[in-house]
Amino acid sequence: MRRSFPFLALALTGLLFAGCGSGDQQSSGAGADAISGRIEDGLRVLTFDAEAKDQHFRIYRGDYVRPELEGGGSFTLVIPGLGVDLAFPPADPRKDHFKVPDAGTFAFTIGEAAGVIEAIEYQASSYREVNSRDAAALIANLDPLILDVRTPREFQDGHIEGAVLIPVQQFQRRISEIAEHKNDPVFVYCRTGNRSTVAAKMMIDAGFTNVINLRRGIVEWSREGLPVTR
Repeated sequence: MRRSFPFLALALTGLLFAGCGSGDQQSSGAGADAISGRIEDGLRVLTFDAEAKDQHFRIYRGDYVRPELEGGGSFTLVIPGLGVDLAFPPADPRKDHFKVPDAGTFAFTIGEAAGVIEAIEYQASSYREVNSRDAAALIANLDPLILDVRTPREFQDGHIEGAVLIPVQQFQRRISEIAEHKNDPVFVYCRTGNRSTVAAKMMIDAGFTNVINLRRGIVEWSREGLPVTR
């Protein structure tokens, strides 16, 4: 049985119905508002042109980005605003991506090529973000499906009681495991709120109607003194 939080039995009316905007567009199709790239293994893949000097990519805050070069080949990507200065492909395949934790516009260069990556907040009518205290009240009152999208090792080190582990890298191919919950509240979290945002977008695209993301992740949850289990 999940732990209850009677001291946090809050009025949830505003929490349950908050949220606005449109859903994710997972392609780099026409239109100024289109979201660039494609999702593979939980990463957003962006294809850069080695010659263009005015490239503009639009992604979501929280995306993990794996860059590639049109036509293939090696390259060095520099994004000062994100602290990225990396050679691709990397010697360690596990380091073939970088995180975009904040919304904003970030200039990049690839040799003589250049452009910007614009990171925006994700919005959809079936999606909302909550802080840890509101999340605890939500769990106590709604009994949602709780998803942990971190790694197995992180999960073993401590997780929210009742959580189901599906690492974000496996989420695309395992989302059918939770299909029966499409119309139920689904609460998703990771370490700091980035991987969970990626998983939330995948669920919305798959038709889930009530997805709640722990905005600052289990780091904030633990900082607030809320319980974890091992």
